[in-house]
Amino acid sequence: NDKIQIIPGGVDLNKFAPVNDKETIKKRLNIPSNKIILFTVRNLVRRMGLKNLIIAFNDLVKGKAKIYLVVGGEGALKTDLLALARNYRIEDRIQFVGFIPEEQLPSYYQMADIFVLPTKELEGFGLVTLEAMASGLPVVGTPVGGTKEILGRFDSNFLFNGTDSDSMVKLIAEKYHLLRNHPQRWEQISHRCRKFVEQNYSWEKNIDALEEAFAKTIQN
Repeated sequence: NDKIQIIPGGVDLNKFAPVNDKETIKKRLNIPSNKIILFTVRNLVRRMGLKNLIIAFNDLVKGKAKIYLVVGGEGALKTDLLALARNYRIEDRIQFVGFIPEEQLPSYYQMADIFVLPTKELEGFGLVTLEAMASGLPVVGTPVGGTKEILGRFDSNFLFNGTDSDSMVKLIAEKYHLLRNHPQRWEQISHRCRKFVEQNYSWEKNIDALEEAFAKTIQN
């Protein structure tokens, strides 16, 4: 329908931006410096797929990956997730940091290496995906809702095949090895993430598009 125009949300590109010195931020946030850091920030509820992420993370740790998982957010599932980590004996490799205040969020994106979006169902527009990418942080996610739309537009090689833990293990392992063995290529991907958000999801661009849509409507 040519009468319908979709104008997406946007991201504050000054607030969410890449940094050169991840290590200083890691030190400040008490995150280990000798591991590849996976990060997610979610409401800790079932539809977010966090149990599958911890199952996948356990498989990756057993496969000798030097990784560490940081989980931001609060919710009803927290006790279960902590118990699961303890059962797997990987509680020293996962940090549940609780609710992250808005002003601290940029630092968490900046210190991480890979952002993971494990949602099982009902993923909205996906603002966290864009905030991460604007920070130069590559995102891997399940093919659900807004994630599928954003990552499909960016590069579908960053979408898991499904929402199950096996799909997560496969793709995270692939990106982990790419990052470890070809850091320069990973840096290029990081630059591409930032550029993608600048080109498609800046507030400036979207407000211009909105003004143009209003102007056309008034003319008609």
